[in-house]
Amino acid sequence: MTNKYDLTKGSILKALIVVALPTLFSSLIQMAYNLTDMFWVARVDQLGMIPEEAVSAVGTAGFLPWFGFGFILLAKIGTSVKVSHAAGSNDMKLLERIGNNGLILMFILGLGYTLFGVFFGHLFIGWFETGNDNILAYGTDYIRIVSSFGLALFMVNMFNGVYDGLGKTINTLFVTASGLILNIILDPIFILNKVNIFGLFEINGLGMGVRGAAIATAIGQSSILLIYIVIYMSKYKPFKISIFKNFDFEIIKGIIRIGFYVGVQSVIFTAISAYLAKMVVSFGEAPMAIQRVGSQIESVAWMIASGFQVALASFVGQNFGAKHYQRIKDGYKTSMKILIPYGILVNIVLFVFAEQLFSLFFKNPETLKIGKTYLEILSISQLFMIVELATAGVFNGLGRTEYPSMVGIIGNGLRVPAAIILGASLGYAGIWWGVSASSIIKGVVLVIWLLYFLRKLGKEDGIIFEN
Repeated sequence: MTNKYDLTKGSILKALIVVALPTLFSSLIQMAYNLTDMFWVARVDQLGMIPEEAVSAVGTAGFLPWFGFGFILLAKIGTSVKVSHAAGSNDMKLLERIGNNGLILMFILGLGYTLFGVFFGHLFIGWFETGNDNILAYGTDYIRIVSSFGLALFMVNMFNGVYDGLGKTINTLFVTASGLILNIILDPIFILNKVNIFGLFEINGLGMGVRGAAIATAIGQSSILLIYIVIYMSKYKPFKISIFKNFDFEIIKGIIRIGFYVGVQSVIFTAISAYLAKMVVSFGEAPMAIQRVGSQIESVAWMIASGFQVALASFVGQNFGAKHYQRIKDGYKTSMKILIPYGILVNIVLFVFAEQLFSLFFKNPETLKIGKTYLEILSISQLFMIVELATAGVFNGLGRTEYPSMVGIIGNGLRVPAAIILGASLGYAGIWWGVSASSIIKGVVLVIWLLYFLRKLGKEDGIIFEN
């Protein structure tokens, strides 16, 4: 099988890095786009808009795509894991059947998401009860525009998942980077009416505000899908698309079985986050805007962890298919030697430079004070969040997604009572303390659980590969 990167032999560190680095760079570009998006949206005062309102609207509307990712993961993770198992056992015919049935499932889910966002997006924004007509109007526009292109978002992630399972994340990087870079270029042009280019000269923009941010996002995502369509029409396609010939309801059920727990965890996590955001917004637009931008600053922590999560899922999946159980254990140990020191460094940087980081986006002293509080609280749990993400990757590669999902659902569920109790006395800071504490608990519990399973891996009373 020539269309995979073989992770079942050779240097473990090299294998992990080769797969993790492209995902890391993709995350870096995604982070750059997200931060750039917030950077330009926060400058809509030149359009006579209040920046905190605009950022808060985009942050509130952003919960719907976040909900959508729960359904994306249901199809993407299941397909990616089964593709990695097929690649590990060198079964190209099975890989083609898995890919085609994954496309069917993802299309159905994407169509449902698109219809909901277009016709019911205003109800979603209204649920947050911001009490601000501008936030309601901006957020509704954003959701309707982005949702109109929701099917592209879903299908792009399906194609990404196939490459992830094959260990060819470098392909994912090159394809998705083009759309994200296009996004970064289009954002200021669509959002503002005057764009300063490195202090050298100015160009006229379209001055569309929040609507412009949504349109730029939709164009970027659609461009990625067009590239994938071209690839699958060429000789470089990972598999031949032939939906009717390869339709197999049993394979679809298998994909759902693996991805179901991750999808449910993501949806519940988003629901909890939306509820907490509703609590935060009750304290005003500034804390909500801080939470929106702060979550993007935090992404510097989990972007490397997410790269290793994908790498470990692919690495473990292929070696599980090849029955190389000791190599799986060694792979996890190797990843932890890298991620733990990195996590400690992130904890320190976010805590020490909290105010300076937020000063890139806001000038209001009171807003900066809130931002400093946010990062000082959330920085404490970054190491544990990083370890949790990477550990979940091992479970995903084994096809046992229910275990990290269970820990995630219970751990995230604790955030609600913690936010209610701590928020009553500490305000929005109490809500953030609840989030940070739950991340610490999840990280510790999941690592202990995985170490227990790795001891039994491949034994009769443990997880054994089944073709």
